[in-house]
Amino acid sequence: MGYEMYFLRLVRNFLIISLCASYGKADVISDLYDALHMDRINEIIRLEGIQDAEGTGEAYLPPNSVDRFVAQAKSVYQLERMERDFKRLLTQNLSIPDANKILLFYQKPLGKVASELEVSARIAISDAHIEEMAKIKLKEAVKSKNKRLDEIESVIRTLELVEQNLIGAYAAQFAFMYELSKLGVIELSKQEMIELITNDEEKLKSEILEWLMAFSHMAYMPMSDKEFSDYSDFSKSELGIVLNKALFSVYNEMAKDQSQRLASILGEFMKSEDL
Repeated sequence: MGYEMYFLRLVRNFLIISLCASYGKADVISDLYDALHMDRINEIIRLEGIQDAEGTGEAYLPPNSVDRFVAQAKSVYQLERMERDFKRLLTQNLSIPDANKILLFYQKPLGKVASELEVSARIAISDAHIEEMAKIKLKEAVKSKNKRLDEIESVIRTLELVEQNLIGAYAAQFAFMYELSKLGVIELSKQEMIELITNDEEKLKSEILEWLMAFSHMAYMPMSDKEFSDYSDFSKSELGIVLNKALFSVYNEMAKDQSQRLASILGEFMKSEDL
């Protein structure tokens, strides 16, 4: 079925999420947004969203409707709205004291290096060739028994990144299918949707873990051993866990909203084609 077409991007989007003076909440959230380079992350999400919207249109619509659908689908990924939604949702999911402490870390040299490496790697790995190369490098690191891999896997387990990615992707996919169902263009019960979505759960978990390991190995390779160790400690600390949970909450909600709005646009096109 074509239902998965749009969701090839969702897991990739969630994967990036691993990551003093007193500020007003709006100020500290805006400063965190800048420190984590979320403008660059949102730009990648926008580009990938539009690209996958093309695939979605090709899967569901006749060729002469695809360009018009994609043109309307671009409204789902407006950067101004994405920034506004991100800041609003992060404000709801992160306390002022925690936000200030996290910002302080990312204003230090190690935090600046880590955030830059993560975002640069996320941009790079959006290229399929670089993603494949990162996976090859991971296999080579496994063969050579690279000591960093154990620590990377420890961070992934502590932050429950595989599970969080799975939950977020499933929720967005369900929102997409449920919206199409409400519009009457597909006929599936909620239970049938859930069964369809979770059909290959173990395979997806394995793919998520491989991606996370390859991404992390590539992203942190330029770090010294001390920088890598110190950043891993922060990631697994109480603050690191709080930040990770907040970011997942933000992007889970944004992805569900984007999925629902994309399905709404698609559904209207599908209904018009049936007239």
